[in-house]
Amino acid sequence: MTALKTLRTLIGYILCGLLFVWPFVILSVFALAGSTWAFNSLHSIDVAICSICHGTKLESISARSFRLSHDKRYRYQMLVIDFLARPFDGDNHCRRAHKWESKVIKLR
Repeated sequence: MTALKTLRTLIGYILCGLLFVWPFVILSVFALAGSTWAFNSLHSIDVAICSICHGTKLESISARSFRLSHDKRYRYQMLVIDFLARPFDGDNHCRRAHKWESKVIKLR
């Protein structure tokens, strides 16, 4: 059952990635240049992908990966995300994303 869930998530990420790849690349350039609008748009895409793939409400992939890091597949996902985000956001990106989202967004 875990393999099926992992496969479903991976397919969801790939399909969403194909759909959002160009907006993501373009917005990333603007976000790296300091655009708050572009950064917020990237966060919104992240939340939308997490919602599509997992059925979550207002949670980013990074925050979800940290929250579920006790599960091996999310632990590996968190490590990959932290590695990719390190040049832009420093260490422990997923932990800080979860902490921020837990404070700012009330899910219940």
